[in-house]
Amino acid sequence: MNYKRKLLSALVASVLMLSACGGPQLVDDSKVSDEDKVQLDQEYSFTVGTSSSGGTVYAVGAGISNLLGERIEGLSMRAVATGGAVDNIGLMEKGEVQFALNAANTNFMATEGTLSGMEKQDNLRTIVSLYPSVIHFLVSKESGITGFDQLQGTSGSVGAAGSASECYSEDILSYYGYDYRNANDVEPVFTSTSSAVDLFKDGHIDWGFFPLGVPGANVMDLCMSGKVNILPIEGEDRDNILEKYNYYVPYTIPGGTYQGIDNDLDTVACAVILTCDESVDEEVVYQITKTIWENIGDVQMIADSLKWMTQETATSGLGAPMHPGAERYYKEIGWIE
Repeated sequence: MNYKRKLLSALVASVLMLSACGGPQLVDDSKVSDEDKVQLDQEYSFTVGTSSSGGTVYAVGAGISNLLGERIEGLSMRAVATGGAVDNIGLMEKGEVQFALNAANTNFMATEGTLSGMEKQDNLRTIVSLYPSVIHFLVSKESGITGFDQLQGTSGSVGAAGSASECYSEDILSYYGYDYRNANDVEPVFTSTSSAVDLFKDGHIDWGFFPLGVPGANVMDLCMSGKVNILPIEGEDRDNILEKYNYYVPYTIPGGTYQGIDNDLDTVACAVILTCDESVDEEVVYQITKTIWENIGDVQMIADSLKWMTQETATSGLGAPMHPGAERYYKEIGWIE
């Protein structure tokens, strides 16, 4: 019990840092009665890989782990800070984490064997799509760029080298016919989204990919500066991208979300996925999936971004095969065949 108290205190401390800006909120589990809890046939203890501490991925992972541990008797889940999705893949391969919150594209590349420095990961299984990392493609107004066909010879931010953001950038640019490794096409700038804000303001880049939740603070900052536009990914192009890359999902940014962007803006998003190792017991994953959806109101109290979770998004853009336990639950309630 002392361990649980310490864990809860640590989680509350991490969440309070984000609460002032509408960040994740913990559920009041003191209201959960024993008869409402699921009972497993034995004790299970798991580690959940997230991302850097203080970020949304970590706070969501910690909140969900706490909720599941409280609602399922015999289950202990401990969220840990990691280097992110690629790091989580390696940690899971070594058996150091059994669950993780991964970007769907990282899941896909891991199972396809295309993650740099890693062998094909046949052990990855998915449970549920949690929330979208939405692709915002920003262009400098001074550049005069109004479409993807005008990027030749320009420079832009593609995310930090080796990051999920860089993978998004490569996908979208390659679809439009650009190879950013060829300086004759476009000149890539490898940097974080926060650093890209300053590069935009100082006039050092023409465009940039900002994969963020909506609304994204960095995008809000730039839109308020009046220096950028957001280009849509829409129509046939969006349909083709969704068909080519099965880990993307459609997303529409509502008009008025960002200053100066009054109309709805179509784009694509890559979801953050609750992922696990194939070795996790089927019944455990079944109960985890069931508990998440039977307590979806409380789950969505953890972070505003989780309000995206619906029947339609539950199994979309997972990027890797579904765990049999999750599949059993979704078939049981008629969400998949």
